[in-house]
Amino acid sequence: MIEITDRAIEALLEKTKSKEGVRIGIQPAGCNGWKYVFDYLYQIQEDDVISDFGKFKVAIDSLSAPHLNGLALDYITEGLNSRFDFVNPNTGATCGCGESFTINGLENGNFFSISR
Repeated sequence: MIEITDRAIEALLEKTKSKEGVRIGIQPAGCNGWKYVFDYLYQIQEDDVISDFGKFKVAIDSLSAPHLNGLALDYITEGLNSRFDFVNPNTGATCGCGESFTINGLENGNFFSISR
């Protein structure tokens, strides 16, 4: 389903020490239609797709999962700034500011909001 680089695994291990893992998804937003949701995993939902990486889990809601299939999660450090980077083969265009993107085969607004 998703691939996580060694750098991202190290960062996730550090950031999820007292948590069960993280939740990744998409939701409507921005000028191109979609944004990533990335949060601590507070509760596993019945229809979540779970990837267990040993010391942490990644939960993806069932509606986001098909659009995140093949996603590579990396952790990038540039100067003093560090961030998780999503490389998703299912995305089309991105907006100029990089905050939102299109998803191939999914129209803007035909989705839902992700809850914790």
